[in-house]
Amino acid sequence: MAGRKVYRNKVSARRKNRKAALIVLVVIIILAAVVFIGYSIANPILDFIEDRKLGSHDTTEPWTPPVYKDETDKITDETTEKSGKNQDDDKKPNNTPSTLQFSAYELPVTALENSETLKNALIDAKNDGYTAVVVTLKAKGGAIYYKTQNAMALSDETAVKGTMSLEQIASMVVASGLKPIASLNLLEDNNRYGANRDGAYHFQSDNSTWLDNSVANGGKPWLSPFDVKTQNYIAALSTEISMAGFETVICDGLTFPAFRNSDLSYIGSIVQNANRYEALFNVVNIVKSSVKPDTNLIVKTSAADIINNTCEVFKPDLLSDCTVLVYYSPADFSKTVVINNQEIVLADLTAFDRTNVIFTEIAKKAGDNINIIPMVNNDSLNQSDFSDTLTCLLELGYDAYVIK
Repeated sequence: MAGRKVYRNKVSARRKNRKAALIVLVVIIILAAVVFIGYSIANPILDFIEDRKLGSHDTTEPWTPPVYKDETDKITDETTEKSGKNQDDDKKPNNTPSTLQFSAYELPVTALENSETLKNALIDAKNDGYTAVVVTLKAKGGAIYYKTQNAMALSDETAVKGTMSLEQIASMVVASGLKPIASLNLLEDNNRYGANRDGAYHFQSDNSTWLDNSVANGGKPWLSPFDVKTQNYIAALSTEISMAGFETVICDGLTFPAFRNSDLSYIGSIVQNANRYEALFNVVNIVKSSVKPDTNLIVKTSAADIINNTCEVFKPDLLSDCTVLVYYSPADFSKTVVINNQEIVLADLTAFDRTNVIFTEIAKKAGDNINIIPMVNNDSLNQSDFSDTLTCLLELGYDAYVIK
């Protein structure tokens, strides 16, 4: 009797084959996964290494270097359009264009109260992008904002306001990374020096002191450029300021009082003479001979006085070896000015065009021999007009300016 066929070996073999195939498939899947993941990771690394070797960057999105605090960007129409930002949105102008020799800020006299107030003022000026500061050491009216031992200065109990030495002030400015510029108001000085009001204008008849008003109305004396004591005083102050480290000195207040006709008669020929302006230039020469030889001397004038032909110290032939600081405040001008026999209504012009009219005319009057630095009174302008005024001055080619 034939026995029953047994298929165990075939079934077992089939199972083994299936198992082997499954293992092979799993291995293939795993290898494929490893290759895919490895390629995904390796490719960026290889690209990065290749980029490092070639110094290349993705051309679809150019690399932009980081901008640091001490860098400034010139705003152009293109960048304004891309950013959607208007120039008027900026709170401060660009104070450090690469073409500038310097941009200076005139510190308020309150900055010289003590070392802490000066330090804070210097930090603010530095952060605002200025490269220099104007330090008013002797202000209009005659107040002195540093500790001086000058005998004439000390003869008026109220003249000396400052408590810091010149050396301390100059060294703090230099340490802050800013250029120190000293400003001296030489003649608009109403202090009562000495028992006899030394240096003042005197009446020709009895040598009594001339005052700019009656005593009852608070009349004040002025320093006279003709007086020897005034000249010696200016020389002494100029010397100590220069020796303290101020390499640039602004001569401010080079003017005569607004004399009445009667005043001219009482004081006499020295103020009646058509050439009295020579006394102002004599003062400038006194300062020049009193400071160090390498000191930069700047004569300050008013834009309004130049345009109106009332500035007695603006004589291009006599200023050929000086730099002239022209103070510009739109508030000093009337609504109209006459230039080349043509009346121009300043009130109808933009801030840019007003500035262009005024400084183009000043440049014509100055000729080619005078280096002019504009000084803008920011208090008389809103932010937009201030920015437009600066833009105009830079486009006119001025390579330095002062902001008050």
